Amino acid sequence: MNQPEQASAGGQGGAHRLAINLLVAVAYCLLAALSARLRDPVSGLMPMWAPMGLATFALLHGGIRNLPGVLAGVTASALLAGHGVVGTLFHAAGQVFAPWLCAALLRRYAGRSEDLIERTDGALKLLAFIYLSAVPSAAASVAGSVLGQGLPAARWLEQGSALWLSDALGTLVSLLPLLAWSSGRPFAQLRKRAFEQLLVVGGLLGLLAVSFSGVTLFPDPMLQLYMALPLVVWVALRFAPRVGWSAFLIASLTALAGTVSGTSPFSPHSMQVQLLVLHGLIMLTAATALFIGAAMSEKQAARRALRERESHFRALTLLSSDWHWELDADLRYHRLPDELTGVHFGDAELDGCAPWEIPGEEALTLPWGMLRQTLERHEAFRDFLSRRRDGNRWRYLASSGEPVFGASGNFSGYRGASRDISAEMQAREALREEEFRLRALVDALPELIVLKDRHLRWRLANRALLDTRCLKKTAWLGATSEELAAYLPSMTEVLRRHHAIAEEVARTRRPYEGEEVLDLAGNDPRTYEVSVIPLSDDDGEFTGLVSVRRDVTALREAIRLQAEKVDNVRLQNDELERRVGERTVALESAIKELEAFSYSVSHDLRAPLRALDGFSRLLVEDYGDLLDEQGREYLSRIRRNSQRMGELIDDLLELSRVSRAEVRRTLINLSDFARDIARELEAEAPERRIQWVIPEGLWVDADPGLARVVLENLLRNAWKFTRLQPQPCIELGQAPVGGQTGYYVRDNGAGFDMTYVGRLFAPFQRLHNNREFDGGGIGLAIVQRAIRLHGGQVAADGVPGQGATFSFSFGASGSDAVTTG
Repeated sequence: MNQPEQASAGGQGGAHRLAINLLVAVAYCLLAALSARLRDPVSGLMPMWAPMGLATFALLHGGIRNLPGVLAGVTASALLAGHGVVGTLFHAAGQVFAPWLCAALLRRYAGRSEDLIERTDGALKLLAFIYLSAVPSAAASVAGSVLGQGLPAARWLEQGSALWLSDALGTLVSLLPLLAWSSGRPFAQLRKRAFEQLLVVGGLLGLLAVSFSGVTLFPDPMLQLYMALPLVVWVALRFAPRVGWSAFLIASLTALAGTVSGTSPFSPHSMQVQLLVLHGLIMLTAATALFIGAAMSEKQAARRALRERESHFRALTLLSSDWHWELDADLRYHRLPDELTGVHFGDAELDGCAPWEIPGEEALTLPWGMLRQTLERHEAFRDFLSRRRDGNRWRYLASSGEPVFGASGNFSGYRGASRDISAEMQAREALREEEFRLRALVDALPELIVLKDRHLRWRLANRALLDTRCLKKTAWLGATSEELAAYLPSMTEVLRRHHAIAEEVARTRRPYEGEEVLDLAGNDPRTYEVSVIPLSDDDGEFTGLVSVRRDVTALREAIRLQAEKVDNVRLQNDELERRVGERTVALESAIKELEAFSYSVSHDLRAPLRALDGFSRLLVEDYGDLLDEQGREYLSRIRRNSQRMGELIDDLLELSRVSRAEVRRTLINLSDFARDIARELEAEAPERRIQWVIPEGLWVDADPGLARVVLENLLRNAWKFTRLQPQPCIELGQAPVGGQTGYYVRDNGAGFDMTYVGRLFAPFQRLHNNREFDGGGIGLAIVQRAIRLHGGQVAADGVPGQGATFSFSFGASGSDAVTTG
């Protein structure tokens, strides 16, 4: 290639890498935005950080070439999140180092990326490295929060663990689908069993969507999650990884969104507990599906390898003859072919050597001594196995021979053939190892699991089932459930029913779901959920079924107790509603009596007071000359007290009216109200000169009548207590009260002692001499009642001789207060 062609190729490669890095950066920001959308609005917890998985995938496949895209995406997402300079630096360092570490460990110890989801050892390393690499990212983020935002030490562990789980879960949720879709498997696999995939995956996603959207199909919402486990196992056993991990991604996002929005089955608990439980469920589901899928992939690979090796072995057998050998009368080799010595025995010199004298050769079928006795008795032998070490592997040899006799009948030696069965033995060993792994996985499950072949005969039962009383001493392998019924009289009906269910599943090829009560331990009946799943080969032929029984006794008991509690609560609610109704009727009666009393006070008590005041006035006017000074003073006191009594009655009626008022909020202008009240006060005492400070545009959402009552009482109170000031000043303003939009009325009048502020808003409680400042002591009580009807707050602050400030708010409303200049 000449220099222009090399430059063109280099430019194309640079443009390709630039496009890949740009794509990685944009995808990282989009996943960061998706993760931020799932943040809990109350606690601020973020259940997952999905970009970690994308960064790990990019560095795993592209290595250092994709590092600029990862770095750009990390930095951009951190800046958009507003972490600050220090927080951005630490967050970016952790989010770059963690996926790089995970990718490096996976490339170093896990081999091909396909092995991560298709081999059990690769799956184990994948899970371990994901959670290990999440540690430095969480630590860096915590350090950034400490240095940039002053995170207290008491919260380091809490925030670090939350970030660790978030990064690990995000990597797990996003990396597995990317690995599945990047594998080299043909897309034609997706079309196999398309209807079954649509049905099962749709049912699984629909069940999870219903469960995490707050819809309950069963008395206990957790039962819906348990119903999803057979479907997860079904997907892992039957479908391609692309289908399974795509469904896992959608299901995880559905569960996380439902949990954050507060509609998950765990909603009665705190958000931290919900996210911790959900993280555990997603991790366990992913681990279960990952190991089951990897075990199935290894099993299929082992089967393919075994078929290939068997085909190769058959071809070799057909195309070439076995190695032939001969022993002389002394049972020593002669005429040994070079092929046998070169392939199996290497450079060893075998001529003149007996079989048991060959260095490094081990007898497997019989000890060498017994083979020697067979040869000395001149008997034939078949498929005698021996082996020898060839480097890091074993080579196996199967030999068969017959004695050779001369024409006179004398023994002349042995003639036989040997064949190398190393490939067959290795395939058998691999298959046994795979079966051991699968058996160990099945034995670890707490459910009762039975695997049956196409003839419905038992081929595998896990440890949980074998440990029960019914099968401990029964020869179950190769028997059907109906045949086992003859050996287990106490389980006859149960086993026959199981056999009938298995026949129905084998006939219809449809799964069975049900529930039954079994006594497998003796006098301990338990409730089990039953799932029977048919199995088929790649051609759709029925090959057997898997029966899974899950103990739900405790769950059913919990449902029963919950139902009893619900019934008790319902009864208590009915009783409470009855009592509330009775109290409501009594309260309405008391209110009517109070209204009647108020009318009596208003009508019946005013008449005597008016008569008392009127006749006292007539005595003064008509007979004042007949009375001395002391008599006229007595009549004057009678008039003043009768008028005082009338004022007190008016105050009581006003307090009662305000207490029973119904609040009808609307947007009103306090400034206009204050100016109207100020004009009324100035008209009552034109001789007074006072400075009013009333700003423009104090708008508030409140009841107009009650708001005017509040403002009029406070302004009249200030007007009254500034009477003795040479330069009186009354101010209306705006200031927060208890976290709400509030207002205040301030004066420079007589003030009060804060020691007695608790008595200020009580009816008829006065802190000043009545001779100096008249009044009934009811105005501030009316203010407090009106403010409480709005759900607001009122407070007072004063200094004797320097004035007082009364602050108040009208509570929360549909619209906030607006202040315009």
